[in-house]
Amino acid sequence: MDREPTISELMTAIVELHAAVIHGFAQVDTRFGQIETRFERLETRVASIDGELKGINHWMSRTDRRLAAIEI
Repeated sequence: MDREPTISELMTAIVELHAAVIHGFAQVDTRFGQIETRFERLETRVASIDGELKGINHWMSRTDRRLAAIEI
């Protein structure tokens, strides 16, 4: 026959569960921090690429105007 757990055993189990949950949340928080850092890096790279594309578009537009002037 199964015996009922004692109050001491229940309290120990609760404390252990609490520690495990806190540890799990800490790991999740760490992962979110890593993801946030990666998004910040990605945002910087996208902004850099956007700047490069604007420069290329400006250069292409200027070149097209020059070629059009030469054709005339």
